Amino acid sequence: MNRKQLESQFRSPDTSPWKTFVLETHADGDDAAFLADVFGSGASRETDDRSLHQLFSSDLSITVDHLDPRFWSFHTRSSTAATYAFLKSAVARRRDLDFVWLPSAHLRRVQRDTPPNWIKTNFTGRRVLPADEVQELSVMVRGRASQSLLDLISRQRDHAHAISLSQLEVAVADPDLGYVVEAVNRTALFVAKGESFTLHELVVQQVVSRYRRLVEAAESLALGFEPVGDEGGGRILGGPIELRFSRALPDLEPFLDDLLSSREPFRLWGMVDNASDDYAEIEGVDLHVGQRIRIEVSREMLRVHLRAGGCGNTIARLVANLQHHVDGGIRAVDDRMNWELSVASVVAA
Repeated sequence: MNRKQLESQFRSPDTSPWKTFVLETHADGDDAAFLADVFGSGASRETDDRSLHQLFSSDLSITVDHLDPRFWSFHTRSSTAATYAFLKSAVARRRDLDFVWLPSAHLRRVQRDTPPNWIKTNFTGRRVLPADEVQELSVMVRGRASQSLLDLISRQRDHAHAISLSQLEVAVADPDLGYVVEAVNRTALFVAKGESFTLHELVVQQVVSRYRRLVEAAESLALGFEPVGDEGGGRILGGPIELRFSRALPDLEPFLDDLLSSREPFRLWGMVDNASDDYAEIEGVDLHVGQRIRIEVSREMLRVHLRAGGCGNTIARLVANLQHHVDGGIRAVDDRMNWELSVASVVAA
């Protein structure tokens, strides 16, 4: 297996569509050993390309591209559901693997200058929101004007919180490379068809590059301590990441219960201190990576303190799931890190 063969496989008339899943990894250098440790030594095989490995399991055949040291692509024509279940099982039992969690604005910018063929939204806030509000909303809109319709709904004050992108499809053309049609969902699954694997890779790389900036921006704000001089003392580095809800939460208690339930999608556990009807402080643990995290919550905002050495993917996962289960219009307020463009809702400019 090599990249030329991947190109040939992509262009073959196979009726099963091409899928690329992207995972965030912390392999620490030895990629082959990491794959063997995660999936079993018998499941992973080397190829002619040092940055490509193949995985086999039951009816699955997957080519792993680990040229990017942090964000790995898993290419396959096997069943989408079976491949997702296989990868999700690995993510669930590891602290060094996670999905890529694309906020709504990242999905909207898969191909910034090209209107989507169709868009899907999916909001499920029944565990957090009262019955007199919009608790669930799933919409699929086809046509190049689909974004305009969602923007119209988003401008309705009582409905803006329920608009959160989950998937869209765009057609991408290049005069030298040809064309591809890409359907992308919020956990960075790319379902592609077309005539250019190179162009497909370029689309994936552009989405991952934008996401990497979000993750690294979060990590640059992680709290740390820098010694000063030889006589002790030092200064605090980093700062909080503040997210502001598009409107005040109706009730803080059910939100905290869901946020700290230790279950998906947030996978957070924590102890609540200083709690009142309008404010709470949380000393928590991200159960995915096992890192401590401190959170302040009011009905208007959520402030996160990432610890030194923490993973920025924790913040991206939190933001993306808040958009889908609490408030699709949630925004970060730190303009210095260009957060508005990174995590803003579907109506972002």
